[in-house]
Amino acid sequence: MKRKYPISNIQYPIFKFLMLGLALLLGESVLAQEASPVFTLGEVLVVGTEDAAGDGAAERVTGAQAEQRGRANVADAAALAPGVTLTRIGGRNEAAAYVRGFDTRQVPLFIDGIPVYVPYDGNVDMGRFDTFDMSELSISKGYSPVIYGPNTLGGAINVVSLRPTQPEEFMVRAGAFSGEGYSSALRGGLLRDEGYAQAGVSYRARDHFRVSDDFEATKNEDGGRRENSDSQDLQVSAKMAWTPGGQGDELAVGFVRQDSEKGVPVYAGTDTNTMPRYWRYTEWIKNSVYAVGNKTLGQTGYVKPRFYYDTYENTLKAYDDATYSTQTKKSSWTSIYDDYTVGGSVEGGATVAERHQLRGAAHYKQDVHREHNVGSRTSTYKDETVAVGAEDRIALVEKLALAVGADFAARNSLEAEDVSGKAPVRFDDNDNQAVNPQAGLFYAVTGGTFRATVARKTRFPTLKDRYSYRLGKALANPGLDPEVAMHYEVGYEGRIVDGLDGHLSGFYSRLDDTIQQVDRVAQDEEGAWLYQLQNVGESESGGVEAGLAWILLPELKTGFDYMYLHRENLSHPEIKLTDSPEHSLKMYVEWEVFSRLTLVPNLEYNSSRYSSSIGTKADGFWLGNLDAQVALPRGFGLNAGIRNVLDEDYELNEGYPEEGRNYYVSVQYRF
Repeated sequence: MKRKYPISNIQYPIFKFLMLGLALLLGESVLAQEASPVFTLGEVLVVGTEDAAGDGAAERVTGAQAEQRGRANVADAAALAPGVTLTRIGGRNEAAAYVRGFDTRQVPLFIDGIPVYVPYDGNVDMGRFDTFDMSELSISKGYSPVIYGPNTLGGAINVVSLRPTQPEEFMVRAGAFSGEGYSSALRGGLLRDEGYAQAGVSYRARDHFRVSDDFEATKNEDGGRRENSDSQDLQVSAKMAWTPGGQGDELAVGFVRQDSEKGVPVYAGTDTNTMPRYWRYTEWIKNSVYAVGNKTLGQTGYVKPRFYYDTYENTLKAYDDATYSTQTKKSSWTSIYDDYTVGGSVEGGATVAERHQLRGAAHYKQDVHREHNVGSRTSTYKDETVAVGAEDRIALVEKLALAVGADFAARNSLEAEDVSGKAPVRFDDNDNQAVNPQAGLFYAVTGGTFRATVARKTRFPTLKDRYSYRLGKALANPGLDPEVAMHYEVGYEGRIVDGLDGHLSGFYSRLDDTIQQVDRVAQDEEGAWLYQLQNVGESESGGVEAGLAWILLPELKTGFDYMYLHRENLSHPEIKLTDSPEHSLKMYVEWEVFSRLTLVPNLEYNSSRYSSSIGTKADGFWLGNLDAQVALPRGFGLNAGIRNVLDEDYELNEGYPEEGRNYYVSVQYRF
């Protein structure tokens, strides 16, 4: 049965805490100075980014850009960035942003610098997180800050939240979209010289979506309304900060809750070997509580502690058939996850002898995963991860800088129970270590930066990688080693001529000890062959990114971003690397028709991509969209758009058709 979340009934304790803070701040009569909307404590930057060196590898999508283009969730917003493609993990109905072919386990998601990926398998459904509270989204590729900590094999994605910019501010938004969908959001904040506070809530729900009229019916999908495609998401966030002295000192505490429910549409392709799964996530809840601060030390030094506690609850139900009403077959079950993560980091830095900008960090993180099917025993898995890292940005000569860094990380198993037999048995203890150096050379010119970078990155095997029996089809392998990647990149980003900006980069990555499936390693009691995940894979990926942004007239802008990506499995060419197109292109025109109306027609192209390791493909496609933004009087605004204007029948994952032509509209009021 679907849950409903009337906003008037929300009574989380965090709001009582926040209201107390608001009352305290309201007692101050001094107006705050002009402030940035970016919650700077949530940023993670490569050392020296404020100077000529630049971070080189980071792309940014602002909250304003996401709003203008109708990107309501983090996955869709990330796909606006160069080198990022959207994909769909069809069997779980999860949206993901792939960065140069690296998936969400290899490019983890952070919110305000805090890891939010699921402890068990390292994934997270990026489509669940709303952008209403996002100031910007930062995407690092390959060469990324060591301050993020471990497991950034292919980079990192960091969602930075908003902070108030006015003494009092308020936003309310309501909207509707295709598929009997509706959305609402409410956000308020206060800003004073001694601190600020902000709280927000958003709700988004839909009954279904419709596939393209060109979709040809299959055994499990007759077209039109996509069965079991409903979803609903409630997101609550709050933060309160103290900023004594106005010299960069700040202490903030915050809370984020994501409460969701969703269906998983069945496989609708033509592969007869893929059986339909009648799944629903009846519960998908993440809670995060964090404290982060910054204390200046002397003229150039600082220390930045960050601590967090994150919980994840998940109930997945497998039903007998498309009625989603009974669970009587052997293939039906109810799986319950009850996870938590506790951790923190302490970062510090200073400028030494004028030429050196030093920064270092120490991290600790403990992941706990508890799972069981209804009627069976609960199994518990615990890991702890520690890491230390340091960076130095060295000013060699004017406009030329060298950035060097390294980190050491270690993972230790604390508890792991094998419940496959008649009695629980503890898995053998296992651990991993890794050392990851990196370096970048940056040369600043007027309006831009040339860069050359090299970085070694690793990813520790997840709890699922090491311990899962894959529903009785595999053997566990607690002794897996980390995956290792070497990244190389050269590029330029910045001004070409007045009114024309561009970027061009060539990149290459070599992956060793890739974790891949090895078949026929043993037989079960009935003689069926089992597979195992092992460190047998070697692969490479490389390509080119290029783009231009051109101001044709004060009221007319245009641009494009293109990526060529070649990925090859060197050790087992017959096993295909999935979910990344070889060619992707994004084009747009931003036309301010008059002072209050902006139109943004945009076009996307993705070539075909492999959807399975055996070579099943999703065809390439062109996708046209039209977005409009209207600034109305007295603080009101309107956003509307048409997605998939030509009603293209396309897939991001073979057998899981995407939405056909669809519409959205929202009205917001700000003061």
